[in-house]
Amino acid sequence: MANAEWISITDAAKLLCAAGDLVDRSTLSRYVSQHAEALPTRREGKSNLIEFAVLAQHRADNVRLQMAPRRAEAEPTPERPADPNRLTQANASARDKEAVAQMRELDLAERLGRVTSVTEVADAGQSALVMMRNAFERAVESEAAALSLKYGWDERVVRVSLKSFANVGIDVFHRELLTQLDSRRRAIDAGDDDQEPLALQ
Repeated sequence: MANAEWISITDAAKLLCAAGDLVDRSTLSRYVSQHAEALPTRREGKSNLIEFAVLAQHRADNVRLQMAPRRAEAEPTPERPADPNRLTQANASARDKEAVAQMRELDLAERLGRVTSVTEVADAGQSALVMMRNAFERAVESEAAALSLKYGWDERVVRVSLKSFANVGIDVFHRELLTQLDSRRRAIDAGDDDQEPLALQ
C-alpha cells in the first residue's frame, strides 16, 4: 500500500476509540498478537508499529461479526427498536477515514509547532526553576527584615533559615520534575505515551 501509515499500538488505540471502536491499548495489543498473520507489525526503536488502515479494516470486519445480533433478533420490533449504533461495513469505513484524517491533523499540528515536546517542557521547567530560585532569594531579604522586626529575632539567623528552607523546597521540586520527565521520555521511547499530565506531589 503506497500511502500506508504505520503507527504505534498506543496511537492506533486512540484513533480507534475516537472513531467509535472503544478499545484500550492492552486489549488492542492482544488482538494484534492473536491475529498476527493478518496484522503484521514492524519494530522501530522500542515501539511495535502497525499499518493503521489494515488494522481498522480487520477490526471492522471481525468485531462486526462478533457483535452482530442473531438474525431473528436483528429485525426491529416495537419492544426492540433498531440499534443505530450497530456496526456496519459502511460506518466502519467512515470511522477509518475519520481516524486517518485525525492522524494527519496531528502530523500537521506537529509541523506547525502546536505540539510541545518533552524536551521543550524540560527546558521550560529549568527556566522556571531559575526564576523561582531568584524570586525566593529576593523575598528572603524582605521577609527576614520583617520577621526580625515583628518577633525581635536575629535578622541574620532568620535570613539563613529562610534561605535553607527555600533551597530544600526548590531541590525537592527539581528532583520530582526530573523524575517525571525521565519517566515520560522512557514511555514515549517505548511507544506507550498514554500518560497522565505531569503532576508534582
